[in-house]
Amino acid sequence: MYHKGVDGKIRKMRGLIVKADKFYFKDKEKSTWPEGIKEYQGFEKEGKEFSDVINVWVCIEKDDKKSYVQKLSERIKDLNDTFYKLSDVVVLPFGHLSNRLADPETTLELINFLVDLLKQLNFKVDLATFGTHKDLKFEIPGQPAQMSYFEFPYSGKKPEVD
Repeated sequence: MYHKGVDGKIRKMRGLIVKADKFYFKDKEKSTWPEGIKEYQGFEKEGKEFSDVINVWVCIEKDDKKSYVQKLSERIKDLNDTFYKLSDVVVLPFGHLSNRLADPETTLELINFLVDLLKQLNFKVDLATFGTHKDLKFEIPGQPAQMSYFEFPYSGKKPEVD
């Protein structure tokens, strides 16, 4: 099942952009899902800690396109220019937002494309390991735009609030 946006159109790629004062992750175990993931998995025994970083939690779904990734890189740059004023980004593959995940090969291809685009925009980019369950720690300030949901294709409309 696809998610429909506020304009009634089908949405595919989605995720969160989060500005964190502090962020830490450590791989705990390898995932067994989705099918075919084993040959693409990484695993880091040591945790990684970041300060003043933009986290991009991205869920790549079937039929997602490079044009969506391009728009995502533009959205990250816009948020950074307007609110964050940071230079570091951590991209985190996050398949927990969908039951229609792209295959692991396509997912990594699009995530690596995002990493390359962000580097072209002069961000220092780290990529969290793919295909693992992680321990996570965050410090997120309660300020405007610290968390931003995205979905593509983007309608440009905000949902109505009752």
